[in-house]
This record gives sequence, structure tokens and C-alpha cells, in this order.
Amino acid sequence: MTTSCHGQREGRVPSSGGSVAGMNEVRGGGGDGAADGSDPGGPVRAPGEVWLVGAGPGDPGLLTIRGRELLGRADVVVTDRLVSAEVLAFVRPGAEIIYSGKSAGALTRTQEDLNALLVDRALAGHLVVRLKGGDPFVLGRGGEEAEACRLAGVACTVVPGVTSAFAAPAYAGIPVTHRGIAQDVAVVSGHLPPGHLESTVDWAALGASRMTVVVLMGIARLAEIAAALLEGGRSPDTPVAVIERATTPAQRIVRATLDAVAVDAIALGVRSPAVVVIGDVAARCDAVPQIGPPVGPPVGPDERGSAGDGPTPTAGSVTDRPLAGLRVLVPRTRPRPGLLAARLRALGADAVETVVSRPGPVADVEAEPDPRIVEELRHGDLHAVAFASSTAARATAALYGPLPAGILVAVVGGRTAAACQRADIRVDAVASEPGIYPLAAAVIAAVTAARSR
Repeated sequence: MTTSCHGQREGRVPSSGGSVAGMNEVRGGGGDGAADGSDPGGPVRAPGEVWLVGAGPGDPGLLTIRGRELLGRADVVVTDRLVSAEVLAFVRPGAEIIYSGKSAGALTRTQEDLNALLVDRALAGHLVVRLKGGDPFVLGRGGEEAEACRLAGVACTVVPGVTSAFAAPAYAGIPVTHRGIAQDVAVVSGHLPPGHLESTVDWAALGASRMTVVVLMGIARLAEIAAALLEGGRSPDTPVAVIERATTPAQRIVRATLDAVAVDAIALGVRSPAVVVIGDVAARCDAVPQIGPPVGPPVGPDERGSAGDGPTPTAGSVTDRPLAGLRVLVPRTRPRPGLLAARLRALGADAVETVVSRPGPVADVEAEPDPRIVEELRHGDLHAVAFASSTAARATAALYGPLPAGILVAVVGGRTAAACQRADIRVDAVASEPGIYPLAAAVIAAVTAARSR
């Protein structure tokens, strides 16, 4: 049972066939007409509602059932930049998706802007889902958004999500508590440096304790955080684990000691998002969940691309996951999720799909730039791109301009390679024949060649 910010109890997500609280259509009464000046006999939408939904830590399989149901019903979805395309695929067709971001650039909105956006869309009569990475109420400023809704008289309900504070250690095989080692755990923000006037984190107390410390948003301040804990009394030999892009195929784990972790993280190029686990439990690796598709039988011939492509290897095997840790952009020319991304994920890649063109009555129509892709390209978060057609290559170049110099490019066929050349895109590997398996093999070839250089 979920409790809303107005105190009502919600037993289930409203049925599409029934009345939706705050979203049902009402008829204006007789007399002087509707208060908003509309036709008194026409429909008037009652104020909508806001649902704060936790999207989980990255793995789309960790999205809650309630969250998925709401994405399928929402009129408006306001999403964090790091929410995956696989999760956003659950949004119903026709819903408005608004991207919010906390990094520098065009995506940035202040928290006040976000609060006003949620309230405005709800007061316009919409069912609004605020989709937030992890859990809305764990260092996600969801409390501020809920408060803004309450002050504006907008119904607001929270749907908890799986927080990266605990999912990231779990996916690294680290129990944040363990009998005889640590019976308590602190989850803190590293956004502000130790000693900052606005920080409420008592780093000295954490340094003097033996509890497990989980730091979110702390990569940029890792050296200062380590120094504060050492000054507070933590041993330099305290184990530390840094989990980058936790629960995704691009997950990477750096293990070090407290006195060396900042140097090691810089040397290895660790970037946000990453979770830092500090304490004796960080040395453990007892059970690591499988990341990627579950083990299952090979797909049928109709799902394999072209004939003779071969069977699907068993997911989870190190030798069968040569793309582990890599983020591969997959531009699509159709709205529905493609099989190429699924194949790349089976090989360990974190496949990022985006639609670059759509079928039109006469010719394909160029899509709008995806703000998430703009940010990922700008930050260098993508390692490779796989073009399955010349249309995808041309449209990607038109939408996003020149690709970063370091990104690897694999294509199918000479026509696609020629389209890349005309768009000033360097090609690193060309698939030997059409099909998702040859193109995935070309991605592997490009990565292998780059690693050998």
C-alpha cells in the first residue's frame, strides 16, 4: 500500500478503464459556465497528480512493477539524464518526455525549475511521473519536489526504487553489513566537500567509527573525502571499492585502500556515476549477480538477423562477453527496440539505443536530437557506435554533428561506409555481410584492434 503526500492510501495504480484520482474528466454544470471560461457543456479536466518514481540504479530489471505500470499510463514523464533507454521504453507512445539534467550544458535545470514544471503539468490536468534514478528519497531531492507539490495543492505519491547505495555494493559482491565485521552503515552525499558550510555530514565521526560508509556523488571529491576519514581516525589500510556505472553492462569495480583510492581512481579514469564503499566489507566479493541477459536457449531463426548468423552464446561467460564495460551507441531508424542492441548486450556491452529517423510517407523523416545522447557524446561516455544502415549514419551525423575522435565506428556494407565517409565519420570496421551478428562481430573487431594499439 502506497501513501500519498496528502495522506490518502493508494491500493493500486489506477486502471486505464476506471477513474483516475485527479485525472478524471468532469462536466461543467449549468448556470454561469465553467470557472475557466470554457464551454460550460464541454469537458473540464480536474487537476492532475504527480508520482515520484524510483527508476532503480541502472539495470532495467530492477525497475519496480508499480513504476513500470505508471510509465505506461503517464501523460508526462520528467526523467533524469542517466535513466536508461530500456526503462524509458516502458513509456506509452504519445506521452511527453522531458529530460532534466544536473550537469553543465543545455540540459541543466534548477531544482526550482523542476518543481515548477511538475506543478504546472499537474495543474494542467496531467498524470505526471517524475522518474528519478535510484530511490526518489535517497539523496535525490525528491523530498523537495514532494514539498513543492504539497504547497501547490497537487496530489503527490512516492514509488520507492532500488537505491544504488545498496544495489552497487551488491552487484560487486559486497554486503554493506556482515556479522562480526560491520553492523551499521551510513549513506552520505559527497557532493559537497568535507568542511563545507552547507554540508551536514560529520566526516570526523565517520572516520572514528568502524561502520560501512557508502558515498554517492563523491567521485569528484574522493581525495578530500579520503583525507577527512583518515584525519578522523580511519586506518590507511581500510578497504575501499569504487563501483562505476553499477548494475549496467559497463560496470567497473576498482578496489584499493583508503590512502590510495583517489590516486588509483584518477589513474584508471573512473567517472561519475560511481558509488564508493568504505570499510572492511569492501574487501569482500562473495556473490556477484549476473549483469546482462539471463541464461537461456538460443533465439529462433526469425530473431537472429540473417541466415547462418549462428546461435546465441551463453550469457555471463567471460569469453562470450568481449564487450563488457563498453557503451555502444545504436542509432535506429525505427521506433521499436532493435535486435542489434539485444545482441550487443548479450556480448556484455551497454547498448544505448536512439531513434535518428522515422519512416515517412515518401522518405524517412529525421528525428529530433536525443538530449541524453548529446550529453553522452559531449562527456565522452560512449565508446563505440554501430551503424546498421547508411540512413542511420547520415541521420546521426545530421543530428549530432562530428563524432568524438576517440569513438569506434562499426558499419554494415560498403554503402554505409561510404555514407560515413561523406559525413566525415571515420570507420574502424566493416561487417563482412548483412545481419546483426556480423555487425556485432565488427564492433568486437574494432574494439580488439583498438585495445592492441
